[in-house]
Amino acid sequence: MATVRNAKGVLLPYSEPPVSHFSATNSGPDLYGSVRNDSLWGDSKVNVTMHGGLGDDTYHLYSAINRAAEEPGGGIDTVDTWMSYTLPDNIENLTVTGSGRYAIGNDLDNIISGGSGKQTIDGGLGDDVLTGGGGADVFLFERGNGSDLITDFGSDDNVRLTGYDFSSFAEVKANMVQSGSDVQLNLGSDEILVFANTTVDQLKADQFELSLDRSRLNLSFSDDFDTLSLRNGTSGTWDTNFWWGGENGSTLTSNGEKQWYIDHDYAPTSSVNPFDVENGVLTITAAQASDEIKPYINDYDYTSGLLNTYGSFTQTYGYFEVRADMPDNQGVWPAFWLLPADGSWPPELDVVEMRGQDPNTVNVAAHSNETGSRTTVGSAVSVPGTEGFHNYGLLWTEDELVWYFDDTEIFRADTPSDMHKPMYMLVNLAVGGAAGTPADGLATPAEMQVDYIRAYELNDTNAQVDVGQTATSPAHVDDWWH
Repeated sequence: MATVRNAKGVLLPYSEPPVSHFSATNSGPDLYGSVRNDSLWGDSKVNVTMHGGLGDDTYHLYSAINRAAEEPGGGIDTVDTWMSYTLPDNIENLTVTGSGRYAIGNDLDNIISGGSGKQTIDGGLGDDVLTGGGGADVFLFERGNGSDLITDFGSDDNVRLTGYDFSSFAEVKANMVQSGSDVQLNLGSDEILVFANTTVDQLKADQFELSLDRSRLNLSFSDDFDTLSLRNGTSGTWDTNFWWGGENGSTLTSNGEKQWYIDHDYAPTSSVNPFDVENGVLTITAAQASDEIKPYINDYDYTSGLLNTYGSFTQTYGYFEVRADMPDNQGVWPAFWLLPADGSWPPELDVVEMRGQDPNTVNVAAHSNETGSRTTVGSAVSVPGTEGFHNYGLLWTEDELVWYFDDTEIFRADTPSDMHKPMYMLVNLAVGGAAGTPADGLATPAEMQVDYIRAYELNDTNAQVDVGQTATSPAHVDDWWH
């Protein structure tokens, strides 16, 4: 039996080669293997649950309607797929070959492998062995999930350390030791991370995505949503319309959005309120528009909500964050972002965007005009999951932009040359556009829940905070993007 030794010195077995083969092509809703070592082959057109039973079984999955199921004590089993995948219970090993996909383990000691492209790999609980394969892979580790070993950490790979006390590479390096041909990183609490066949001097600062250093931050804006402070003339915090929007509200037509943002000041649509505050949580709801309301919202099919601080708060540089529970409805597009106070566009900073149907991907971006035409730098970042409340943040300095998920870095870029002026914050729940069309027409309304929104000045930069900004030049609103 082939094995590999994990970070704690325990030998983890691979699945033995199959001797029996089963295909889902002509099966019913369930496909059963034998007591021997089986290979079970899914089919992208067949909705099937495959049960290997006893023996070492290998599952080949081709779409989300192919599922693997094992009972405890059913041998050493492996899932092999091109898709992003999270191991179900009782299956030990996982191989994900598709580029740009994620591979997430369970609470067993897993062997998880990538392919020739870029994968995001997270062993989850247990003492796991991780192999990226080719490509620039990202390995995820979270405090309390055990000790892991990376077999092939290369110069283009990255490690993301969540919940640990490292905010600089110097702190990381101070906890590394060379152990024979391997490097051991002491993570604390009896957890270690092992880089096999590596030396300390081979590891570089830009390979480590670390914790946000909150000692640099001074709070400059905070709304915990005990109430919702809407703008009324020159008072209040949040506008419910773009500054350029119509009397009856607005949308972003160039994005292909299918919702209309309700303006709380417009009496004919006052029966629709997309905002609710309860127990310190703001809920923004996107829902079907009634036939009665459609004539007042340009015949759009959906209503939703937008909040922005255009009239109350802007800032140059700093840290901006939202703590939110994102909706998972097909076709919805929640976002927290920044726009220039002078009304120009670009630039634009997208702290976070999500697609409801893709809860394992956090989209971040910076839109710029520094080259004379709109350019975008960003990433679709794979994370283990976004169920429940999580923190989404952006550190904006004169030199660089660093995005964070739950206070851990997930992406960074240089600050564009045209991104050095005050910006205001926006939070909204769009429908359609980049998220596609809702599969059920939002028969069940979508809800984006926001615990708080905060902004911070940096105590080592000259951040500029302003109140009550107004636009000095109109933006080309048909070109706006988020």
